[in-house]
Amino acid sequence: MGLAVKTLSLEEYLSDPACEHFEYIDGQPVELNVGNKPHSRIQGKCSRKLDEYLDTRPGGYLAIELRCRLTVAGEPRIYLPDIAVVLGDEDSTEIRFLNRAPDLVVEIRSPDDSLAWLHRKIRDYFANGTKLAWVVLPEERSVLVFTPNAPTRTVISGETLDGGDLLPGLQIPVDTLFS
Repeated sequence: MGLAVKTLSLEEYLSDPACEHFEYIDGQPVELNVGNKPHSRIQGKCSRKLDEYLDTRPGGYLAIELRCRLTVAGEPRIYLPDIAVVLGDEDSTEIRFLNRAPDLVVEIRSPDDSLAWLHRKIRDYFANGTKLAWVVLPEERSVLVFTPNAPTRTVISGETLDGGDLLPGLQIPVDTLFS
């Protein structure tokens, strides 16, 4: 807890090393909820599967906790998704953050994350152009799949998570994320 709650400009937030593991919401740095061992293992397994897929298809990359600059209600907001897949990144000159929403966002629910908070983040991502989002629920051993203008789908143990139209051919058995 290196920062007291205070209002910062976006530039102050971006240039302060103490904000490295903080998101930026309504002018304030907000500390990320820290994951636990299952969270970390799921992040690694999911990243590996996505990275293997991207290795076979040029034009995209995977990033972990990449700062993503969004605009919400006219104000800048920075989120650090657990995993981001970015396709066709034309703005590769900005090294401090992605100046848009990732195409695929993966959020892994940490013990202190509320589903309401994760839903808010997903809404913000979609309002900024995200096309697919997965919320991994370690305790339930399931994944919530969000796509714009469609009902949320739950993929459970024994089923296969897929990349839909965004990442055609991607297949990840849900059980491999939790083994």
